[in-house]
Amino acid sequence: MPATDALAAGDVATDRLAELVDLVRRVPDQVRRFSLPAEAARTLHRLDAPLLDRLVTLGLPHVECGPVRLFDDHDLSNIALHLGLMSVRRRAMRAWASALRLGGEGSPARRVHFVPGCPVPGHRGPCRYQVLAPGGTRRECVAGPDPTAPVMSLDVRVRADWPEPPPAALELMAEVRPVRFFLLPEAIRWDLGFLRRTGLADCGGVAKYLVAEGRRRGMPVRFSFGLLVSKPYSTPHCWAEFEVDGTWVPVDPLMVAAMCAWAGLPAAEWPASRSPGALFCRLTDRFTRVAVHDGLWAALSLPTEVV
Repeated sequence: MPATDALAAGDVATDRLAELVDLVRRVPDQVRRFSLPAEAARTLHRLDAPLLDRLVTLGLPHVECGPVRLFDDHDLSNIALHLGLMSVRRRAMRAWASALRLGGEGSPARRVHFVPGCPVPGHRGPCRYQVLAPGGTRRECVAGPDPTAPVMSLDVRVRADWPEPPPAALELMAEVRPVRFFLLPEAIRWDLGFLRRTGLADCGGVAKYLVAEGRRRGMPVRFSFGLLVSKPYSTPHCWAEFEVDGTWVPVDPLMVAAMCAWAGLPAAEWPASRSPGALFCRLTDRFTRVAVHDGLWAALSLPTEVV
């Protein structure tokens, strides 16, 4: 479905909406956070009130707080993505696809600026952050008086061309082809049992599965956490890597398939087995927070430019 800014309530068949509600309801209620009011659903996800009413009638989880109806942000994000709405996350995905195509044209250097937010504003003295850098080390960074100024910048020039993973890895990657891309809360995104039961996962869950199953089969494979590098904003990301003739080749079949479906990446040129490594900057071998402030996780913005 081509991306659109909004859908009228009658534009989507009831069967399609019911299918999406069924997928959403595979996520257990206990991991939901009902914090998003209907007006925010329109702003962030392009889901208007009549469409939300239809979804609620079909069983979309929500809570009533007086006159206000609250939804889970992950639920609405997933519905907007699968309906083809030009939500915040879909716009980001289109930027990733554009960066991937640009990477194939020579992989220009990109400069990523790290702009953390203080988790405990009002404390004495300047903010001191420990920021994750390539190799898994943390750099000590002291923030200045301007909270919008970066505390660190990183120039990234990633490789555009990658060898194809070996046949055994391709066979393993094909096994996750039926998995549907779904944004999931931390409580279940790493749960491989949930992935197997529901067929839903995000890129982190699929990376964990590929690494666990690849190792079980004796393949040289590793987990990677770092940055998906794209202007205007990069984002933390997880993927798997298979070793091919001494080179660790990044793979992310779920993300490649999602960009082909929703972000204009040409599927004929981008089979799910093709490496999207032109987007990735590896930082470490495990999922963690990029910026830490006195032991507390800090929110982080990563404005990015081509240099």
